[in-house]
Amino acid sequence: MNPASRDSANMLHSPEVRPWWKEPYVWMVIAGPLSAVLACIVTAFYIMQGPDAVVSEDSYREGLEIRREVDAAKPLMQPAQTGRNHSATGGKSNEKP
Repeated sequence: MNPASRDSANMLHSPEVRPWWKEPYVWMVIAGPLSAVLACIVTAFYIMQGPDAVVSEDSYREGLEIRREVDAAKPLMQPAQTGRNHSATGGKSNEKP
């Protein structure tokens, strides 16, 4: 057997050699870290848009004022649980005047 026929026989039985970028498993391995890098870039973009709103110094006092307003307008602004309970009774209040 001459060397030329031996090389041609090996070429018939050897698998096709493809470049690395044409292999699907390479892209599956690259996809995870690449998606993490893209998520970091998007997060950094949102962070750089501007600072968050600061809670006011007197937020506790504002909450108390809102609570007083809700208590004053009790029939109009019922809490959700009270509204659900009254929907079962047909809107009749069990409270005594």
